[in-house]
Amino acid sequence: MPEFREQLEAAGGGRDILISTENSEIEKYLDQIEIGMGDIPYTLIPRMMSFKWWQLWSAGADILQRLPLLIDLPFQLTTSRGIHGQQIAEHLFAMLLGWNRRLKEAYKAQARHEWLFLRDDELGGALDGKTMLILGYGVIGEFVAKIALAFNMKVTGLRRHTGKGGQMEGLFLDAAGKMHEHLPQADYVVNILPSTHESKHLFGAGEFSLMKKSALYINVGRGATTCEASMIKALGEKSIAGALLDVTEAEPLPASSPLWDMENVMITGHYAGCHPDYSRMAMAVALENLARYTRGEELKNLVNKRDGY
Repeated sequence: MPEFREQLEAAGGGRDILISTENSEIEKYLDQIEIGMGDIPYTLIPRMMSFKWWQLWSAGADILQRLPLLIDLPFQLTTSRGIHGQQIAEHLFAMLLGWNRRLKEAYKAQARHEWLFLRDDELGGALDGKTMLILGYGVIGEFVAKIALAFNMKVTGLRRHTGKGGQMEGLFLDAAGKMHEHLPQADYVVNILPSTHESKHLFGAGEFSLMKKSALYINVGRGATTCEASMIKALGEKSIAGALLDVTEAEPLPASSPLWDMENVMITGHYAGCHPDYSRMAMAVALENLARYTRGEELKNLVNKRDGY
C-alpha cells in the first residue's frame, strides 16, 4: 500500500494516512481513525470511536460471521466486489477441463515417468451440450456463464433478483428458491454463494440427492455454504461423480479430512480469486470509493451488514 500513498492523499481530501497492520501502532490512533482499508485488525474496530467506513480487499463480507458485534456498529462496510470474475472463472474451468481430460492422473504418471494413454471412454466427456447450474449468479457468475456458453453449454443462473442484467443468448436466469427444480438437470453445479447466516449449509444431503450420479459439484464460493459431511457421504457412495473444491468449511482443510484421499475430488487452496495485479485492482476500487466518500456520495459495493452481503 505505501506505493499508493500519493493517490490516497489526493483522493482523501487532506486526511492523514497511516499505513500499518500492527496493533500496537494502530492503537495509538484509535480515537482518530475514521476510515480503514484492507486487512486492518478487526478486533480493534469496536474501540474506534470515530470510525465511519471500512473498505475490504475481499469480495465477501465473511468478517461479519467471525465478529457479529460489527453488524450493529455505525460504520459503512464496502467490498472489492467486481474484480474477481475473470480469474475465478478461469480457475473454475482450469479445474473442470483438468478433470474431464484426467490431468490429475497424467501428472501422477509424469512423476512416475510413465506414458499414460487413456481410451475415449476413460475421459470425463466434453463440455459441449452439457448443462451448468450456477448458484449465486452475480458478477463472477456472468464471467463463468460467458465461458460456458463459448463451449456451447446450457447455463442456468439462480439469484434472488432475476430481472436485472446478465441477459445473454443461451443463459436462463431463475429465482434462487427454485434450486431444487434445476438440480436434477445439471451436469455441473457451480456454487458461488456468499457466506451468510441464511446460506450456511444451504447445500446438504437433500441437494446432493437431487443431483445426477454423473454430475460434478464445484465450489468456488464459500465452504460454509456446503454441509461437508453430506458432501463426503455423497462422494463416498458415488451418488455424484465428483467435487472440485477451491473452498472448504475449515481452512486450511485439516490433514485428517477424508477429502484429501478421495480420488473423485480435486482441491485447490482458496486461491481462485488471486491475481498477479490484485493489489492494484483492489486499490482502484478503494480509491474510487475514497473519492466518493470525500464528496459525500454513495459508496460502491456497500454491504447490508444485516444480510451479510
